[in-house]
Amino acid sequence: MANPVSTPLEAASIERRLTTRSLGRPLHLFAELASTNTTAFTLAGSGAPHGTAVLAETQTAGKGRLGRQWTSSPHLNISCSLILIDPKLSRHVSWIPLVTGLALVEAIHRTCGIGISLKWPNDLLYIEKKIGGILCESMSQDSRISTCVVGFGLNVNCRETDFPEELRSLATSCHQATRQFHDRNGLIADIFNQLENWYDCVISEQFERVRKSYEASCVTLGRAVEIDCLAGQTIRGTATSIGQDGALLVSTMREGKTHTLEIRSGDVHHLR
Repeated sequence: MANPVSTPLEAASIERRLTTRSLGRPLHLFAELASTNTTAFTLAGSGAPHGTAVLAETQTAGKGRLGRQWTSSPHLNISCSLILIDPKLSRHVSWIPLVTGLALVEAIHRTCGIGISLKWPNDLLYIEKKIGGILCESMSQDSRISTCVVGFGLNVNCRETDFPEELRSLATSCHQATRQFHDRNGLIADIFNQLENWYDCVISEQFERVRKSYEASCVTLGRAVEIDCLAGQTIRGTATSIGQDGALLVSTMREGKTHTLEIRSGDVHHLR
């Protein structure tokens, strides 16, 4: 049963607000799924077109980065995945989580009136608490990435008591930030609208525009960071900027000299 303070998701309500050519067309809305990303991959394997969206009111096994689980209260938030198909994705896929973050920042500001910050590469923060996250997964053909599924989860109408107790000091929602409940249908439509604009920038290789916009919203830059790399290495330094392929540039000291490292994956911790 839907929460009385959060109106249900409605495909027709989302679709009539879309200004996109492709994103959200078609749109598949489910009452419950294990994972929207998993379902999107299944649809992509069956021939679903570029722009196909998968939404669920409830996820029972939502996925986060690095094998983590994404927790979301039923009927209150947004759990969504989009199928992106383009031959150029093989060269540009590293930008997809970043432009998805930009689209979310813009749509949340337009719809909910709050300013969200980005933590490289995939977290959305409101006053240092996590309000959303992004997960990109790719499919390869002939050793080239041809399809990307970008999933995002956004805490919209959940209250503090809707979070597990161990997450209450770490997570927040649009409702907690504004003390208002928000129309998820309009927010989803605006996310799709904004993301298509940024996706077009990536495919048309307007990387400098994307890079500058991301840097303006990224609170990782200028901070001391510790990065747990996938190979098991830990790097400490200062995050300075975003590289030309979306990598995080980190300044470190080694043997009395300053070195700049390009970080393309890993778990980033803000130290101050």
